Formats: sequence, C-alpha cells, structure tokens
Amino acid sequence: MTYSASGGAAGPCANCGSDRVRVIEGYFDEARRSPRALAAGDHAALVYDNPGAVAPFCARFLTDGVKASEHVVAAVRGDLREAVSVLLARDVESAVEWMPPVSFDGDFDAGRAAADYKALITADPRAARILAAPDGESVADVDADAFGRFEAMAHTVITDRGATVVCVYETNSVPPGFLDMSERRHGLLVEEGGAVRRNERFEYDPA
Repeated sequence: MTYSASGGAAGPCANCGSDRVRVIEGYFDEARRSPRALAAGDHAALVYDNPGAVAPFCARFLTDGVKASEHVVAAVRGDLREAVSVLLARDVESAVEWMPPVSFDGDFDAGRAAADYKALITADPRAARILAAPDGESVADVDADAFGRFEAMAHTVITDRGATVVCVYETNSVPPGFLDMSERRHGLLVEEGGAVRRNERFEYDPA
C-alpha cells in the first residue's frame, strides 16, 4: 500500500507493488504517531491479557463491519467472546460468524495455513472483516518463526483482497515468542485502549 499526503499519488508501493493508495493528513512524522481508523487492506495485531479491557474495541470493530455489510468473522477464545457479546446489539451479534480460535491439526505448515486463510476470505463475495486468535494449545509446539511465515503470507492475502483483519494474541495463552513475532508481522498495532497506530517494528516480507 502506498501512503501519500496527496490524493494525486499514482505510483505503486516500491516494496510490494500494490496500487492501493491511502491519503494521510499532515506530514509523515505526524501520521506515524497519530491514531488512525482501520480500513480495507489493514492487518493489525492486538496483544491483551484482560478480555474486558479490549472488548469495547473488538465490539466496535465487529459492529463497524456488520453495518458496512461486510462478511464478519470472529474466531476467538470463549472468554473474549463472552466479554464482546454483551456489548453487541442483538442484530450485530447474530450477523457475526462466530468460530473457535484458529487451531492447527498435526504438523504446522505455513503454506497450508495461508491457503486455508485465503479460502476463508474468498468464501464470501463481500469484503471480509476478521477478528482472529490462535488456539494456545494447538500452537504450543509451533515454532514462532514458522507461524511468522504464515502471518507474512496472510498479510499478502489480506492486502491483495482488501480484507480488514485484527489478530488477537492473549498473553497467557500463546508462547512468549509469538508476542514478539506478532509485532514484526503486522503493519499496525492496536493498543489496549483501542487506539490503532503504525507499527515501527513491522518487517515486510514478500510471501
């Protein structure tokens, strides 16, 4: 994705070749520090230890997707789902496709996991909006770097398809190495209070 202070910018991103353009307000230094709204093509990470603290953001994220007539999927732990559900209007909750946390059977394969992710995003003609968490038990023996390769592949799928995705990592559920990996593989970070900011540690890795 190319960021510019001018709506007339037409060049593709020098790193990935994407011709998706987002216009920022003000100078780049200001934009790096400023909170921003999530939009199509965004891939963010949310690390939390208290479901109640992040539930308001998650509820807004899902509600915005339902109101925009998007295909909204929430694949999260039961305690987070409970905290979020009580904040949702009944029609919004029923419109969300609720799933268990993302789990992996047998040996983890980044390519296979990315293919499954692409299938989820393309299964519905509507734009996808996904709130997803890895199942702690199923990734307990998965190498963090291997999972990071999956996140890099998923990033390409997300940006190519214009999906809006927030990956949620519960600190007591996943191995510690996953938390470091999550920062390096997501272009945006969601703070516990809900502010979304540019991730200075993001390492773009063409999948």
